[in-house]
Amino acid sequence: MDGESLTYELLRLVHAMDGATNAAIDDVLAELRLTHALADALWHLDPAAPAPTMRGMAATLRCDPSTVTFLADRLAQLGYATREPDPGDRRTKVLHLTEDGRAARRRLVAAATTRTPIARLGEAEQRRLHALLTTAMRRE
Repeated sequence: MDGESLTYELLRLVHAMDGATNAAIDDVLAELRLTHALADALWHLDPAAPAPTMRGMAATLRCDPSTVTFLADRLAQLGYATREPDPGDRRTKVLHLTEDGRAARRRLVAAATTRTPIARLGEAEQRRLHALLTTAMRRE
């Protein structure tokens, strides 16, 4: 296998793993009334991190700010998030998880991390994969 075809095969496997993980959590998404796009937004609302601005969330999700507005509205309708003025800049809105949102996110993360094909790897293999992916992402 030459370098280009190996890189292609790795990308194919990454996409396949993402698809397999998504398929494996479809029942949880249905239970939580989430689409994959909403689940991605909820995933990125890390309760341990500062609340992201709408614009920051758009950058993270690599989408238009109007799409984040739609996602934030839907998360608010579900009772998972609120949009509030940023204390540092009242013209900017930030997204905060509600208690229901925190619970939904915990359920989402638990399902994804236990049902992904990565979970079939042993701890040492996961650590090696983590190190390799961390190195690859550092080179951006």
